[in-house]
Amino acid sequence: MGKSLRLVFSIFFILVFSSGYALSAVTHKVKNGDTLASISKRYQVPVGKLKNLNGLTSNKLKIGQTLIVTSDAGPSVKQKDKTKGPANKNQRTITTAKNEIPGEFIQYKVEKGDTLESLAEKFDLESDDILDLNNLKKKRLSPGKVIRLPKPEGDNDEIIALAPEAGSSHPLKKWNNEDERGMLVKVAKSFAGAPYRYGGDSVRGLDCSAYVKKIYEIFEVQLPRTAREQFCSGPKVAQNDLTTGDLVFFRTKKRVTYPTHVGLYIGDGRFIHASSYCRQGVRISSLSEDYYAKRFVGAVRVKTLQPESSEIRTSPKEPNNS
Repeated sequence: MGKSLRLVFSIFFILVFSSGYALSAVTHKVKNGDTLASISKRYQVPVGKLKNLNGLTSNKLKIGQTLIVTSDAGPSVKQKDKTKGPANKNQRTITTAKNEIPGEFIQYKVEKGDTLESLAEKFDLESDDILDLNNLKKKRLSPGKVIRLPKPEGDNDEIIALAPEAGSSHPLKKWNNEDERGMLVKVAKSFAGAPYRYGGDSVRGLDCSAYVKKIYEIFEVQLPRTAREQFCSGPKVAQNDLTTGDLVFFRTKKRVTYPTHVGLYIGDGRFIHASSYCRQGVRISSLSEDYYAKRFVGAVRVKTLQPESSEIRTSPKEPNNS
């Protein structure tokens, strides 16, 4: 147990510090109809480089396969205006930001009259979130400045419909034993106190989904970058069947229908997460707290101790996380 724990923490520190605190990488999950050529064109990465990055010896891909794309690739595509007729003088130009995970953020050109408060209201954010996302110190926005903002709701609403139901045949990786599952909690707690930063992905500041993604990378599970996508990473779990390692989701924004916050369940009704509330950072909270109880929208299991056929129906014994 002691030797295994030391090994996990060694891997953890190598992953975090050897990359200058980087906690994210651009990946692509292969969908029906994808080819290496189409993925190459989308991310502007040569086919040969894609094959080298992923150790591929042929051009064949499997649906559901996760490909490493690199951390500095991404399309820069203008969003087309579908309305006909003369251009609207109030129309904003928004693009997918280069070097960002496709679909997560847009580029927004600040117009005269825009303020932090008005944009925060429009995009259902806190003013500090916009400052965090763009490394801004001044609260005044200059017209013409291009900033990053989260992609508006509407383009990918079908994601929630794709979340598999409990008991589905969604593929799950296996924990080696209960001790390994307990290690997940110890590694997660080692981040306690790390500051929250909207859109951040390093120990100097990170958001909820970046935190969960990095913890599970250490245990050989590649999760998507956003809470909204992570909600589709495994079969749904009833709240009374939660077990250590499950992902718990909350809808914390007023005008969206999908999960906007995620944490790791650690047993006894508690979960650990990167909290934006008063910029508290990584902390442990309870599902019974009024704020989270009202906003809980579901849970997902991404790794299991049980055979897939019996997963969800029988909850394994909780490890000792003290």
